[in-house]
Amino acid sequence: MKKVVTSLVCTGFLLSGLGGYDSVNASEVAYETHNLTKTTTKYEKRGYLLDVINGTDDPVLDPIIDEFVNLYFKAYPKLTKKYALNPKEHLKNVTLEFDPSYTGVAYADNGKIVVSPNWILTHPDDVALFTHELTHIAQAYPRYDDETWWVTEGIADYTRYVYGPHNGSWRLPEEVKGTDNYNSGYRVTARFFLWLNQQKNHSTVDIINREMQHNTFDLDVFKKITGKTIDELWAEYRANPDVRTHY
Repeated sequence: MKKVVTSLVCTGFLLSGLGGYDSVNASEVAYETHNLTKTTTKYEKRGYLLDVINGTDDPVLDPIIDEFVNLYFKAYPKLTKKYALNPKEHLKNVTLEFDPSYTGVAYADNGKIVVSPNWILTHPDDVALFTHELTHIAQAYPRYDDETWWVTEGIADYTRYVYGPHNGSWRLPEEVKGTDNYNSGYRVTARFFLWLNQQKNHSTVDIINREMQHNTFDLDVFKKITGKTIDELWAEYRANPDVRTHY
């Protein structure tokens, strides 16, 4: 990416810097904004924008941020096209912040994704967590509660599996444990959804995603999709959970 830099002092901010960004073509532009504690860099490509706020001064984070930027422009357009309710009108300006005060791993909220720099610096192969969080922005479900959270998180880990990148140890579970259930969420539910797509109906995840977006999801949808109840499907899956995977 070509970085166009302007030096200007304005309301406490300084716009500065000049350099190249090899992974994105020269028609794309990034602007850097600095204040006393944070650096904001703006990226644009084919109508998609990403604002990266870096709250650290650790240069070790810089190449990891580059991976996040590349992943955004590679994955997010695909995620919006596939999973957003209205792809052409869906949010195309996302903010990504590396916040050292955040003690979790990552979360998405209202077009913004916050990542713990402490986490990603100690787990540098976990960049695909960004795919999971970008999926939440594409989903834009009206509900996230005790009855639906497992679907939201299961689909987000399903898309993480589909779109990657697979450059670390993260994998869908290879076996079904005794305490697992279809509503365990995250990787457990993601693998179940993959099995449903492969064994029952290749549009299962797409249909569930739309039901969630229209706020019409209930467990009866599984029988409509496959002809079997969710409990019957889970029992069948537990008995023979084989899926084809690629990493």
